[in-house]
Amino acid sequence: MSIFIEAPYISSLKEAYLTNRCSSCFKTASNKCPNCEIFVYCNEQCRMKDNIYHKLECEAYKNSTKENKFEEKVIARMIARVITRLNLDGGQPEDDLCIDLPKSIRRRPWSDLLGHRDDIIHSNRHLNMWLTTKKQIDFLFKDKFNNVDLLEIFGKILINRFRVGFIENILHGRVAIGWAIYLTTSRFNHSCQPDLLQCSYDINMCLKFSDPHKTIPQTTAEFYQLTVSYRHQNDFRLTSPLTYVPTRRQRRIFVNFFFFNCHCIYCDDDLRNRYEESATNRLCNQCGNSLVLQKYSHDPNILIVNCLGQHKSCQTEQTIDYINLSTIDYTEQSIEIYEHKLANIEQLLHQNSILLLQEREKVFFVYQNFLNHDHLNENQRINYMNRAIELGQLLIEQYDVHLKQSSIYPKIFLTDLAHLCEIAGKKSEAKQFYQKALHLWQSDYGDYIDYKELYTKL
Repeated sequence: MSIFIEAPYISSLKEAYLTNRCSSCFKTASNKCPNCEIFVYCNEQCRMKDNIYHKLECEAYKNSTKENKFEEKVIARMIARVITRLNLDGGQPEDDLCIDLPKSIRRRPWSDLLGHRDDIIHSNRHLNMWLTTKKQIDFLFKDKFNNVDLLEIFGKILINRFRVGFIENILHGRVAIGWAIYLTTSRFNHSCQPDLLQCSYDINMCLKFSDPHKTIPQTTAEFYQLTVSYRHQNDFRLTSPLTYVPTRRQRRIFVNFFFFNCHCIYCDDDLRNRYEESATNRLCNQCGNSLVLQKYSHDPNILIVNCLGQHKSCQTEQTIDYINLSTIDYTEQSIEIYEHKLANIEQLLHQNSILLLQEREKVFFVYQNFLNHDHLNENQRINYMNRAIELGQLLIEQYDVHLKQSSIYPKIFLTDLAHLCEIAGKKSEAKQFYQKALHLWQSDYGDYIDYKELYTKL
């Protein structure tokens, strides 16, 4: 397993972790800064290392009122840290931040990062984020950065940042606690089937090849042709339903946020993606292909049943039918409503459609949430648990279909399902899922993390 490791050029904790995580190495800590008494460090060495960046933050947070101390200001703080670092090294670190990378490969400087300033000011989403961040900078640091192009730095951070997560309990997965800029890693383009996978176990970026037989190229041109995935890392615990396969919707998200279109082999075959995403059980009378669902732009409650016309008898895309089929959202409170909607969707959609996978994920997650509530009686708890397990097993079948050629698989979902089986007394199924999860963790992280909690389950 070839490993490439890169230390962050700059990093910053989310607000919620400032008081219990070291602002230098992100590990659990409790030694408070004696001045602001908010930021903490695990030892004096970390405090001294971080002090050059913390000076500005320290005064700002010391003078903050209690009400706004813990409003999320991580991007504003990252901007201040970047400015400090640029004043030190001009964006070209003196020390090599990359480990196990041939010297023949050019390291990327800060100046190479794209800021997309023109795109940001024409995007309502990004512009609102910028205006909020600018207010926070003015509040925290007053007029200290009046002569700095803050918008350019903001854009570079927003587009090139990577989520930093720690694995403290393997059964709960990775906890996302902050953000970091990795200069060289940020050069890699996105692919839904990337060459390199994140398997980081600390604040450093750790990448491995999805193909274990590949090795790191020796030239800069070849090295920067490698790809990574910009999607949520596959071992994060879900806080909302996610899809683990490439979809047309995901492409739109990338365009809207990162200002680029994914051109991996999956996304380039747009027609195939539309079949996989929303294929129905209905067939076209002319060409025999599965009809697909599409949203109707004039009415969000109406879906169009389309034939995409892959055969000579049906050359062009055509509308076959209009149906009123509402997909699942989180406005309903009744499990019966969720189940009723899912039943209607299951009748219409093909068993292996990605849209059906997404809808089942949502209902599985609803049951997960309901099972954490104390108001359930014993019969409800048993019924909900059995239904969640049933949905989980259906999802496993769909993941195995869509992800059979993929190195990305929802490990935490497996542990959730295994835990449900364990509680329900389904020991053999639980062991099977725990074993599969252990295999996935080990293939990604090798001996870098401790698997004793999973071993106890086996």
